[in-house]
Amino acid sequence: MKKLLLLLIVYTTSFATLKAQGTWAPRASLPDSSMDQGISGFSIGNYGYTGLGEYNSIAKYFDYLWQFNPATNSWAQKANFPGSARVAPASFVIGNNAYLVTGSVANDGKCVKECWEYNSITNTWKQKASFPGGARTYATAFSIGGKGYVGTGANELSDFYKDFYSYDTATDTWTKIADFGGIARSGANGFAVNGKGYVCFGQDSNIFYYGDMWEYDTGTNSWTRKNNIPSAGTPHLAANGFVICNNIYVGGGVDSANNFNHTFWKYSTTQDSWTQVASVPGIAKAEGVAFAIADSGYYGFGLDSMAVTYNIFDRFYGGDSCSILTGVNAINDISGISIYPNPFTRVCYIHLPDNLTMSSSFSLIDVEGMEQKIDIQGNSSSYTLQRGNLKDGIYILSIKCNEQVFHKKLIIIN
Repeated sequence: MKKLLLLLIVYTTSFATLKAQGTWAPRASLPDSSMDQGISGFSIGNYGYTGLGEYNSIAKYFDYLWQFNPATNSWAQKANFPGSARVAPASFVIGNNAYLVTGSVANDGKCVKECWEYNSITNTWKQKASFPGGARTYATAFSIGGKGYVGTGANELSDFYKDFYSYDTATDTWTKIADFGGIARSGANGFAVNGKGYVCFGQDSNIFYYGDMWEYDTGTNSWTRKNNIPSAGTPHLAANGFVICNNIYVGGGVDSANNFNHTFWKYSTTQDSWTQVASVPGIAKAEGVAFAIADSGYYGFGLDSMAVTYNIFDRFYGGDSCSILTGVNAINDISGISIYPNPFTRVCYIHLPDNLTMSSSFSLIDVEGMEQKIDIQGNSSSYTLQRGNLKDGIYILSIKCNEQVFHKKLIIIN
């Protein structure tokens, strides 16, 4: 087992049921129940992905990749990772591609600097320029404006890092940026919200767990410390999280008392505040996987304090904290679909990228969830949408291309 968690307390604690915000609901288990630790997770468009990782019981590493479809509540196996099977690479998504960077390819052994690109349209992998910092595992990552950002991590339980680098997908090049503002650490969590990067939690070289939150500004290339998670018992190691609207949801993992933890928290990036939400149901777990698709978060898998693997997967819905009309922006930017002008008065134009021009169909949903009749003309990659009798307001334009469904917020004004 990779030694991200130095101490495992071989008991679990009980938690009272909290009347907290949000609800959890079970979803389909992963067909392969053996992946438990150091799993990668990300979402592209309307699908979630998870793979790689280690089966702790027999110290076996995996190169599998699975895709989750929330519409059918089902998993489909995708192209295997072509490199050496590994644990805990950092991951970020740009457009239709995911990037897996660094990780460990042998139990208590070699950490690597490799960067791999997964193309979700072609279901293919390609090795890219290697990460320029030291080899490491349990680094963290996020993406902003067409660039990926990777940093922190450790070479096992030595050589803890705080350096950060940006990756330009257009030129396949890495550039060093300002070091992470907090203490060098491993097992932190990284997110991006509204053009800012966020890093929280993790452990340092003295095995001290942190409950801090840091914000990265690409314009000033600087880090700013934000408010800590409020409870002294809740800083997390090996936690997981996702972004919905302006909020970061993160939890699970191990707390500062070395207890495996059920609690989940919402961090509002606009208010710099923390609110506890509904705890993760079932056995408390660490080193699982999490991602968001539209207005819902998904969390599961991992191992408990006895190193027992769990193939449990749940959906989180925050209710009034985030609606589809605001959360839809989370999937707008990755499709490459453009609408202009938007807002519009009488007519707008829709342009699809080259990889999304096959068998396209459109539907329009209003704020009450009702489908509206639309007048849309065009073919291939360019379409014209006439307002017709549509009222002023906010809509969701649903676009089906290549058996994928994308959503764009559409605003009609006088």
